[in-house]
Amino acid sequence: MTVPLREDEDLKLLRFMINVPRHLPVSVVESLEEGIEKAVQILARSNFFQDLVESADKMARLIVTQVRPGSFMLEDRIARMATVNEVFEEGDWLTAEDINKLQKKPPAKKSLPASEWKRRRRIFSVTYDGKVYYPRYQFDAMYQPLQVISEILKAYGECADTWSLATWFHFPNGWIAKEMGNLAIPVAPKDALGRPSDVIKAARNQKDTYVA
Repeated sequence: MTVPLREDEDLKLLRFMINVPRHLPVSVVESLEEGIEKAVQILARSNFFQDLVESADKMARLIVTQVRPGSFMLEDRIARMATVNEVFEEGDWLTAEDINKLQKKPPAKKSLPASEWKRRRRIFSVTYDGKVYYPRYQFDAMYQPLQVISEILKAYGECADTWSLATWFHFPNGWIAKEMGNLAIPVAPKDALGRPSDVIKAARNQKDTYVA
């Protein structure tokens, strides 16, 4: 990508090259180019232009504030939110306090035992509308974590945003199927927890996505 900086009375025309990944959409490259141009012009007219080399963070912050999300970014976020809302509305959820109350001997601290179970990766949670929720399917009849959940989480791997994990559990999965006549019908992992080997295999083959 070649970024031209417009010439004016205080700034001479300048061009420099920046390598960007080939897969980036044109809208992102154009937005990035415009953001860099604006950021450098702002710095050039300021009193601290000579500090540019020693302060790369200033450039980075300026670029971020100038770049505008392309339409594909907005579409992706809209699709994500639609999926998150669908999973939440169709799911059965518990708060840490709910889990606490459902214990035979509830700990005095309302966040327990859920927070400890999550820390040990025996269960997972999501955040919705500012609150933390746990899917009910992770627990047995006595509201203890199912053993298979920790094995699934290990097979699935690290997850920066647990909504992708909740989505994976919620929607039918091609790696898990049930026979109906001559057809193999995909089954959601949450509905196949009684088939641990199949679900764990599916977790290893998962693809991180929000959209069903």
